[in-house]
Amino acid sequence: MSLWSPKGQPRPARDPRTIDVLVVGGTWNPGGDGVTGAFTEALNKSMFATRMVPYPADYGSSVSYVESVAEGKRALLAAIDRSPNPVVLAGYSQGAAVAGDLAAEIGRGEHPGREVIACALIADPRRPAGKYLGDIDPGGYGVVGERPIPGIPAYWSAAPGDPITALPAGNPLRTIADLSAFFSFAGANAAITWAQQMLNTATRKQLQRWWSPANWRHWAGAIAYARGYLFDGRHTEDYVRYGYARALAQALNRDVAEGRI
Repeated sequence: MSLWSPKGQPRPARDPRTIDVLVVGGTWNPGGDGVTGAFTEALNKSMFATRMVPYPADYGSSVSYVESVAEGKRALLAAIDRSPNPVVLAGYSQGAAVAGDLAAEIGRGEHPGREVIACALIADPRRPAGKYLGDIDPGGYGVVGERPIPGIPAYWSAAPGDPITALPAGNPLRTIADLSAFFSFAGANAAITWAQQMLNTATRKQLQRWWSPANWRHWAGAIAYARGYLFDGRHTEDYVRYGYARALAQALNRDVAEGRI
């Protein structure tokens, strides 16, 4: 028997025992890496079938971060339409921005007809404050702001000290994220677009106000968080060596097995 997607394309027959986990990789690693590998390896193979979703995964070398995320959302939505089974959206770093943004849109009813039962995000650059697995609050929130996910069970894995997902409100690194999101080396037109978008962001007062006097206690932390990102593996190795990625998979295993999602 064939099923039909919202786009009118035929799907394979549904396997009632299987949940498809659509995984979006991090920047420059659309096919996955050690972090996404640790997550997928820990999923229960009798319940979940995993698939990487290709997208640019770029940050300015050919397309901007914003364009890469937008293309990732289009690719992920198409992958949902091709899946015959219930879907979990998962992602790491930039891929978590893709998966989380799309999950939030689906949760708000913007893409009817898609059966997404959960969202699992590692190092989400838009993680809301207070959303994390385990007993230790990593602090802060995503480097590009906070994005709630309504209507869909959402799981966040965040390593303490990771500036991409656990950055204090007053850390100056937030301005780097704001100003680089539209940047691309693709050519002169890309540079003009970047400048125009930066002007729009500033004039609309959309820059994160890390410099607010209320955040003065966090101003001195930029160097420590930058070092953690560049040299200490806070955004990469920590998710494997301290088991954060594996714990995310185990939470899904448990909650599906117990019928919570």
